[in-house]
Amino acid sequence: MFGKYARFAACLGIATAIAACHQSEAPDPIGSKANEVHENVVVALNSTRTLVVKLNGNGASAASVRYAGTTGTRSGNTVTFENAAVSGTVNVSGTGLVGQSFTVDFGERSSLVIEVNAVKASTNIVSNTAAEGGSDVDNDSNNETETGVAATLNLAANSSVPDYTKTGGNTDYSVVVFTPAQTPISTTQTGETYNVETYAVDCQPAGAEFTPAAHMELKVPGVSEIGNDNVFFKYGGTGEDAQNKEVKNGDIVAGDLPHFSAWNVVVSAQCTGITESSEVIAAGSLANGANTITYNEKCGFQSNVTGILSVWLKLLYGASYTTVKKTTSITATGTGSYTILQKVYTVSFRAGRKDFQVKTYGVPTCNVTYTGTEVPDTKPVVPDVPVHNGGSND
Repeated sequence: MFGKYARFAACLGIATAIAACHQSEAPDPIGSKANEVHENVVVALNSTRTLVVKLNGNGASAASVRYAGTTGTRSGNTVTFENAAVSGTVNVSGTGLVGQSFTVDFGERSSLVIEVNAVKASTNIVSNTAAEGGSDVDNDSNNETETGVAATLNLAANSSVPDYTKTGGNTDYSVVVFTPAQTPISTTQTGETYNVETYAVDCQPAGAEFTPAAHMELKVPGVSEIGNDNVFFKYGGTGEDAQNKEVKNGDIVAGDLPHFSAWNVVVSAQCTGITESSEVIAAGSLANGANTITYNEKCGFQSNVTGILSVWLKLLYGASYTTVKKTTSITATGTGSYTILQKVYTVSFRAGRKDFQVKTYGVPTCNVTYTGTEVPDTKPVVPDVPVHNGGSND
């Protein structure tokens, strides 16, 4: 019996010695983890929100822009809001300008670029005597050149009799055309119909009423390609339709207006298909520790359409193609590399008789590959947004 125990103890000692030997030769578990390769891990692009407002039109230099109660950094006619609030109202105003305001909601986006048509009130002022006597009321030459739209109001065409009771004493006539700004959509869906107010016609004297309705004609490049059924002429306040609306050959939108002031040309188009791809917008190496990375995020749209459909796309997607410089940080526990990609969508639309396509862009994503002890954080960190300097959210 004692011999059996002796033999067992000897075997146990040998096994323990062998195990000890193997453990001393095996890699350290922590060292093994340090050499672990993390490949194609999607990490959050932690960057602050950026709103860029690009002003154009003859009133751009005189325009003041505020967003969510703050003023941005201005360079020429471009106003940039860094650390922008996730939602709020953009107000564009200035002496002698047609004021505009519209809401913005970033959603999951970190960058928005929006072009705003800042226009001065018309310089072509027609007296009530002349207008009632049959003189045309046209937008001025600068406004026509900038917008490409010629607007003509004529009271004699329908023998319209004006009522100035609600005009506050103003009886002078004028018209000015502009593109009313709006926030760009965040996603496009196949089968969805998009109605966009491409042009607004601000008619003075505001509040004037006409019996019968006063005749207005707009020469709008490209509108005849669409046709009558998908072009509307609506009152901006209520969506009321202009009477006897018609899209004529020669790119003419005609309608009779029972009252003033702002009437909108609305184009309706349906998304008929979407194809998706990706583009690399930045790539490079990662060092062990914190890595500050800059990249140019693509925004807006690219298309070969012109005229009213180009304006339609600009409103739907914010701006013609541009980029916004962004900064992010990736903390790595080893060396490696990163790739920032952005989805590209080729979207097909049909507006009446016209088919057209546009290329637009999605939210960037980042993949990393490196050797380290921990998988990098894949959750986004909500940037700190400073509280605005009092006042309302506008």
